[in-house]
Amino acid sequence: MGTTKGNKKSGEQFRNLSAYLQAAREEERRSIAREIHDELGQALTTIKLELSLLREEVLQDATAATKRIQSLKDGVDETIHAVKRIITKLRPGLLDDLGLTAAIEWQAKDFQQHTGIVCEVLAEPEEMNINSEISTAMFRIFQETLTNITRHSGATRVTVNLVQTDDVLKLQVHDNGRGITAEEINDPKAFGLIGIRERAQYWHGAVEINGKPEFGTTIIVRFPMPPQELR
Repeated sequence: MGTTKGNKKSGEQFRNLSAYLQAAREEERRSIAREIHDELGQALTTIKLELSLLREEVLQDATAATKRIQSLKDGVDETIHAVKRIITKLRPGLLDDLGLTAAIEWQAKDFQQHTGIVCEVLAEPEEMNINSEISTAMFRIFQETLTNITRHSGATRVTVNLVQTDDVLKLQVHDNGRGITAEEINDPKAFGLIGIRERAQYWHGAVEINGKPEFGTTIIVRFPMPPQELR
């Protein structure tokens, strides 16, 4: 009987998580589509208009044409910046080029700039030897953790510790918010937390979540490290 109930609960959580992930993917697509439409679409429309005006000014007013060329150059630079930002949102190049530590630090800085929540990162060692799959999984867990903090914690400060040893990769994120409750930790509709656990379990990792009223929440994620030759 207990096994049947457990299987039923597990199945419900899986369905809820699948629905959540699908909704999250759709929201991400909508967000990126809006950025492409609003920023890139507007930028390209402006450049097209500037080019039309430039064609007339080239024949009639060289000074105005020179100014128009500079305006076009500035517009192209801004568009290139927007494209890079959208690409970075999809997957930060730092993760591939400089590794997990740099990507975590970049994400923390971006989080602080957009939310006003102070986010401090301590990493040891600075240079980590981790394969791309595990790096990506830990990075996505970190992103989900920051999303949960933004939505639910009311925090003003976040401390991040990233540590790699021969045996384990450990990420600890502590915020000084209201503190998560036991009910919230075990809520079958807490899709963000479920997603973190599922991603960790895929890599045989473990997730520990602790909260205390008025003292904040701590999430600790541990991944066992593969043998040196497989990293």
